[in-house]
Amino acid sequence: MTFLRRGLAAAALLAALAAPAMAQDPSFRVNNRSNQVINEIYVSSSNDNSWGADRLGANVLQPGQFLMVTLPAAQCMNDIRIVLADGQALERRRVDTCQITDYNIE
Repeated sequence: MTFLRRGLAAAALLAALAAPAMAQDPSFRVNNRSNQVINEIYVSSSNDNSWGADRLGANVLQPGQFLMVTLPAAQCMNDIRIVLADGQALERRRVDTCQITDYNIE
């Protein structure tokens, strides 16, 4: 009986350790820590050839505000494009968003 309990405990431990590797959440928060308004935010899979829709839509992101970006599970490699009020575009390619919780614009 003790052997069975130890085996079950070991299996539970292995499952708990493997869970973070299997549950890859690519969602993250864009924080506007700059002194400019952000007019547009685009996030698309690095495999896509287009940016897709502006995630802010008709809204803007004021300094000090944040936007939560929700992505499909396991879509870890993403391209990010931020357009500031002055028209400057900031782009980063192949960001592993499964490894971050925040993306700061400063």
